[in-house]
Amino acid sequence: MKVLLQRCLYGFILGMAIGNVIAILTGSLSGEHGMISLTLTKRLGSETTALLVQTLLSGVYGAISIGGMCIYDIEGKRFGLTASALLHYLLVMLSYIPIALYLNWLVTWQDVLLMAVVMTIAYAIVFLIMYARYKAEVRELNKIKADSPWFTSGSIQKN
Repeated sequence: MKVLLQRCLYGFILGMAIGNVIAILTGSLSGEHGMISLTLTKRLGSETTALLVQTLLSGVYGAISIGGMCIYDIEGKRFGLTASALLHYLLVMLSYIPIALYLNWLVTWQDVLLMAVVMTIAYAIVFLIMYARYKAEVRELNKIKADSPWFTSGSIQKN
């Protein structure tokens, strides 16, 4: 629980910073050239309120994303790598889309679809890298076990 809270706090702080960078970039791309979308400012009534809400929601998203990484560390390993990655992906996507729509980072459903495709590709790449890394570690552990006089038969995991 302590690790989860630490990760959430770190994610909240990181999320606030990254969220405002995203807002600046999306504002620049949309031609608004500001840190807060005009739509959000109009909806909330003032730039100060819009900035505060944007910063807090960015922090919440960061806390969910980083805190959610605890899925990979569940004791007893109830989930394998594939299930953990899928659960984290769903957690991140299902929190990002409503926040991004509310903050006007994504405006159209085409934006949502494009972001979903980009995030899916990113998760697939990260998953494949993690899978290759873990597979290499298991192979190395099996080699150590096979060469060790302390172990006589079997392997940690068959490849």
